[in-house]
Amino acid sequence: MHGLVCGEIDPDSRTAPLPASMWRTASASSPSAADGPPGRDHHHYHHRRPVAFLEPKPPISVRLNAAFFLFGLLNNSLYVVILTAALELLPQGVPTGLVSLANILPALVAKAVWPYVLKGTVRYTKRIWACAGLSFVGMMVISMFPSLVMRLLGISLASFSSGLGELTFLQLSTRYAPKPAAARGRSRRGVPTISQGNYAGDGVGWFASGTGAAGLVGAAAWWIVRPLGVQVGLGILSLLPAFMVGAYLLLLPSVESLLGGGAGGGSGGTSADRGAYAAVPSADADADAAAPEDDDDGDGDDADAAPRVDEHGRLVSSDRRSLEVVPEPVADSATGAHILLAPAADDGKEGARAIKVRLSFAEKMELLRPMLWPYILPLVTVYFSEYTINQGVAPTLIYPLPTRAQHPLLSRIIRKLSDYYPLYQLVYQTFVFISRSSVSILRLPAIPKRFLWLPAILQTALLLVLASESLHAWFRPSIASPLVIVLICIEGLAGGGAYVSVFYSIGLNEERAASVRLPDGDDDDEEDAADPDHPKAAYEAARRAQEHEFRIGCVGFGDSLGILVASLVSMPLQVDLCNRQVASGRSLCKQV
Repeated sequence: MHGLVCGEIDPDSRTAPLPASMWRTASASSPSAADGPPGRDHHHYHHRRPVAFLEPKPPISVRLNAAFFLFGLLNNSLYVVILTAALELLPQGVPTGLVSLANILPALVAKAVWPYVLKGTVRYTKRIWACAGLSFVGMMVISMFPSLVMRLLGISLASFSSGLGELTFLQLSTRYAPKPAAARGRSRRGVPTISQGNYAGDGVGWFASGTGAAGLVGAAAWWIVRPLGVQVGLGILSLLPAFMVGAYLLLLPSVESLLGGGAGGGSGGTSADRGAYAAVPSADADADAAAPEDDDDGDGDDADAAPRVDEHGRLVSSDRRSLEVVPEPVADSATGAHILLAPAADDGKEGARAIKVRLSFAEKMELLRPMLWPYILPLVTVYFSEYTINQGVAPTLIYPLPTRAQHPLLSRIIRKLSDYYPLYQLVYQTFVFISRSSVSILRLPAIPKRFLWLPAILQTALLLVLASESLHAWFRPSIASPLVIVLICIEGLAGGGAYVSVFYSIGLNEERAASVRLPDGDDDDEEDAADPDHPKAAYEAARRAQEHEFRIGCVGFGDSLGILVASLVSMPLQVDLCNRQVASGRSLCKQV
């Protein structure tokens, strides 16, 4: 836990005293409150702004965790259902790789293009309704129209919805992280605001766990409804997106209930509150609200006209003097971001104005560059190797049926040659679920940012080893099939661990950036700019929120890009490996 630096605590402050173990200096050169100021720096010490940054581990919000788990589970289940039902969806003789292509390419387009096309604030309620509607329509098209073209169209609609949904829920998790501009504010009495917990990591962790569970639940769901036929079975499963909307509207707690009204995770709030920008309140927020208004002379405290955030994530001020309406966007001199001052939504207050933050394409490119090496490229490498193994190499790893004498357990599971590949996939999906749940359910630490290339290196090594085994059969026959299963377990752990660690790291990135020191000196303008009730600070909070959303969104296409390239490589690779096995006298791959 990070420490806290402060000069002294106002006895009238409503902030509870902190244990002595939680206080420390920001650096070795900064004197602590306990030691007192050095003699020659006495004047400087008393005029130095107190610094407060506290990053406690937040209380667990069961509703937040359950909601994000359901988001991941329901959003990805239909993707798995379509892959599992591929043979039943296509006419005889059509390669199943066509389903894989239609099931991943639209998702890649959604993840790669949408963050750059979007301008301004994400409207989460509308987007989640749109994703659910697209999934429902896509599944109904697949179930009702038997022609190849219409079924590929339905698969593409469901795929686009799944990709946009994953992007949406990952971005939504960032709204549960306090933003730096709010976290660094001060109260009226000069005591810095203390940041509350960051729930973004919990949201990402439980969403990743849900996506891991989707591999098992989606396959099981199809096998349950399969006896009913494609039309009835997929018609039933097309109702799953409705539960996703229900989880968003009824289960997910509002940002304000976690970051604004204490981190208890209690009340749900209205749907308008969900995903709205939220500033962490100062320690004296309640005292300010209770203070009598005394602005008859027009010189009242600026905090009485503090901006607020509406349900669309726009910053609203009820004081017409605080914002100037301009006919077109202007560039902020400090950040270069585009600020549009326009009429706010009608809230019954005369003179209300909203600040809209819009990141330009050039600004998004600046945010993208530092994400490429530590996050995007490892994710592309992991998923390329992973899905090349699953789709190109694993189907050729066929061995003679195990005997009860050598493999008493495996012989009960594998009774015919066609049982190998489904077993590989079951083992893989199980260990993906375990690794994607490592942060949320198992409470294990995520892979540190500097080590995120390790899963990519491990996955590439596994691809080379298994491809070599497919070509040369150099594993001992007595242990070949069990050893392949163990390696596939490691493959699932590496892939799932990379996914959850990448997004968990980005989700918590803003928490570290929130530990901002207040400026030195007594400049009143600097004081006002640091105040969370000041329009500039509120604007900075909204800008930080959009930057955080974009950062986690721009990384999302990495896994889909790796899967797409792997799908294109795997089809000819599988054929070539099998032909080489036949040429060397091993024909089991042709007998499946």
